[in-house]
Amino acid sequence: MFSSKPYKRAQRVSDNIKREIANIFSLKINDPRLKGLTVTEVKLSDDLSSAKIFLSNYLSQTANQDEDGITKALENSRSFVKKKLGENIKLKKMPELLFFIDQREGPI
Repeated sequence: MFSSKPYKRAQRVSDNIKREIANIFSLKINDPRLKGLTVTEVKLSDDLSSAKIFLSNYLSQTANQDEDGITKALENSRSFVKKKLGENIKLKKMPELLFFIDQREGPI
């Protein structure tokens, strides 16, 4: 019997999603509003049906001023990101992607 808690599948998939979305935002997205975004955290539900993706824009000093534009760009790019994610991560059903602007100050 194992003495430590098992590493949950949702956590493993969450780590993969975080890495792949970071690559998508840095290499595949053409929208300049999304270029400086950093994926800070991905919280995946235990049933893998939804993924909360937290993003931060450390490059922008005026984050509040540009937040509406970033939010609209994220909504417009959701299907593109989901499609690219599906090409790189093989899951029976791709989770619903929910984007959030991370309000924390500085790096985690």
